[in-house]
Amino acid sequence: MLGICLVTLLQACYKDKGNYDLIDYNKIMSITAPTQPPVILGDTFKLSPVIKWKYPERDTLAFDYEWRQLDSVVSNKRDLAYTPTIPGYIMVYLYAKEKATGIVTRYQIQLQVISAYKAGWLFLTNNGGKSGLTYIRRDAKKDANNVTYYEYKYFPDVYAKLFPDKPLGDNPVKLVTKIFPDYTLDQVLVLQGNSSVFLSGDNFSKQIALRSEFPSQSFPNGAKPVDYVDGGSTNHVLTDDGKVYWKRNTKTMGGVHDGFFMDVPIYFEGGGANISQNIDISIDYSQFIYLYDDLQKRFLGLYVTTGSNDYVGGKLYLQNSTAPPPGFVDLNNQTGYTMKYCSDYANASSYMNIIKNNSTGQYLYQTYRLSMQYTYIGVSGQQQEVFAGNGIVSDNTVYYRIRNSSYLFFGEGSKLYFYDINTKKVTLYHDFGSGRITKITSDANSGELGVALDTGLFYICSLKNEVLGNPNPGSVGILYQSPNIGNIVDLTWKWGSYFEYVFRRYPGT
Repeated sequence: MLGICLVTLLQACYKDKGNYDLIDYNKIMSITAPTQPPVILGDTFKLSPVIKWKYPERDTLAFDYEWRQLDSVVSNKRDLAYTPTIPGYIMVYLYAKEKATGIVTRYQIQLQVISAYKAGWLFLTNNGGKSGLTYIRRDAKKDANNVTYYEYKYFPDVYAKLFPDKPLGDNPVKLVTKIFPDYTLDQVLVLQGNSSVFLSGDNFSKQIALRSEFPSQSFPNGAKPVDYVDGGSTNHVLTDDGKVYWKRNTKTMGGVHDGFFMDVPIYFEGGGANISQNIDISIDYSQFIYLYDDLQKRFLGLYVTTGSNDYVGGKLYLQNSTAPPPGFVDLNNQTGYTMKYCSDYANASSYMNIIKNNSTGQYLYQTYRLSMQYTYIGVSGQQQEVFAGNGIVSDNTVYYRIRNSSYLFFGEGSKLYFYDINTKKVTLYHDFGSGRITKITSDANSGELGVALDTGLFYICSLKNEVLGNPNPGSVGILYQSPNIGNIVDLTWKWGSYFEYVFRRYPGT
């Protein structure tokens, strides 16, 4: 499996001079080493190989050892401890030379060396109008009993420290991390008005300006980008005037920066559209981008997959495959209601909405299934109920659905709650005491929840069943509290590669 450090052991014997065919030397018979996780660039890699000798009773110290990375000697000790200097899959060779005979036995080990910023929590900050990045990584450790535990490594203002002479930009708006130039690499897009820029996922260095991918090297009609989708075969930009621009890529992977966006926005029939949200769904499963049109109060789609090239980029309108129950607020006409939150779950086969009745102030909870039919999106399984969070939620509430579970988390003020879809019960997870929750998201495998507050603090919360079932989840579930990060504009999970995103995993697992 990719992402796991591969250890291969090959033996070769060399004779420096002379004929040793009749010498019964104490050669190395085999070497074994445990499978290792990826090595983080800049960290020290340690390996204590188990060596079996032809004559173990002899003096096995009568050997010279030499570990090499490419042409460089990195250690002269039997046990390896060195810091890799280049990322990627690299070969490290052990040369064990018997002093008495000069005979050398060689072994090779392949390591995967990954960026220090491969996958983790990424923050976009506003420091007096200036954009900044802060990053937090989770490292797996082993205790004395070989039990895994986790440490969190904090990289404050990481971009400025890496590139002090190259300011990131001004007026930060949003981070986009689901951008994959190929299967093993990722990029980060910092949306910040006219200076929106793609960064390397390995070291956060600037790669290319987003505006350079438009024909005039500027955004149409003076608009500013507020969201972006890498759809594989298509890319889409949402601007602050409610327009969507798109381009078709020449290939699914590696074509992110090929060609130019059309400088004419997509027109949606039925009176046009003002797209207020690109809804964050799993498009690798859905095969479409899901949009909300605040002008016509409806949901729309755009086809992005390469499954059928005839339809790539096509506009998709919702059609009821099954009749909705009485009183269900139509997804094609939600006039009189305000859409507060929408998310997919169950691998984008099912969806949920939180909507507010503008006349009564009541919040409703909708669920339904969507199925992409190439020329339209079929809607079925519609259900609707009064949201159990009424009396707690407000227009400032922040929501986040855990996609592979039955929990909807929401933050109101300093309090974090979760709603169990099965039991219809709302539970207080934790009251952080002060501030207002502004962003909630989960890690790679939805085992941890990240919560950002307007106080500049960030918390990592456990989502284990024994924690959620505790009468006071926050008393046992808070795994980490950051120092004051500053003015957090956005928080997102940085995946590291397309494989990690598709399989919802940490690198190397």
